[in-house]
Amino acid sequence: MDERVVVKRVLRAVVATCAAVAAMSGVAQANLVLFGDTAAESFIDLGAQGFGAAPRMLTMQTTGVESGSVTPVDVVHGDAIAGSNKSTTPTLATLGWTSGSNVGIGFNSDQIGGAGITLQSLTLTIYDGTTVVATFNLDPSLVGFNFTADDLSLQQGNGQAVFNFVLDAAQQAAFDALNPSGSFFAGLSSTLGCPAGAPAGCLVSNDGPDSFVGFQQPGTPTVVPEPSALLLAGTALLGVGYSLRHRISRRTRGQLIAS
Repeated sequence: MDERVVVKRVLRAVVATCAAVAAMSGVAQANLVLFGDTAAESFIDLGAQGFGAAPRMLTMQTTGVESGSVTPVDVVHGDAIAGSNKSTTPTLATLGWTSGSNVGIGFNSDQIGGAGITLQSLTLTIYDGTTVVATFNLDPSLVGFNFTADDLSLQQGNGQAVFNFVLDAAQQAAFDALNPSGSFFAGLSSTLGCPAGAPAGCLVSNDGPDSFVGFQQPGTPTVVPEPSALLLAGTALLGVGYSLRHRISRRTRGQLIAS
């Protein structure tokens, strides 16, 4: 077989392998991240989209550890779940989530006496009726993240300004791959405070209310994924392909000179 054909096939295999690794990475990661590097950098004023207008997806008000989850019980009307506090399962059309870059979840915590609070979990679930079609979880680096008293003081009460959570780059693409319908529902669950075994320094809930709203991002967020094994693997594979091509090119030149 012609060596140049071999090179082309190897390079095609390299590209295919990189694509497969990228796809697997996208499935493995399901991350909700803060828009900025710190809570303060993620703080955003929603203006007209504030708590008075944006769907209140989940509100919890418990001392110590508080946990709540909202799923679409009434898939016709999207009514608030019985026993919850101003919590709903809005449709994607209501939220304005036409793409992954539109997805915004805002957190507002009204802690008594200016205390902070620790975020243990946050899960966004997309439903087609009552069928789960996608789940997006809090980035592992943010599990146990403390919103300090200084962070919460930026809010000035339970109003229009929130800490902004977005989908990371890979999950924006995963959301778009759903071909999201405006009739899909968005449910939310979260745990705040300090469960058993939490590290010292965990900030407890002291009776909130602690709320999450769904809103449409005012712009297209640019979330740069962290360097990973995917980049290293792709670089190594491309290096192998380049080395093989270079070796065969040198051999071909030697044959031409010899002839």
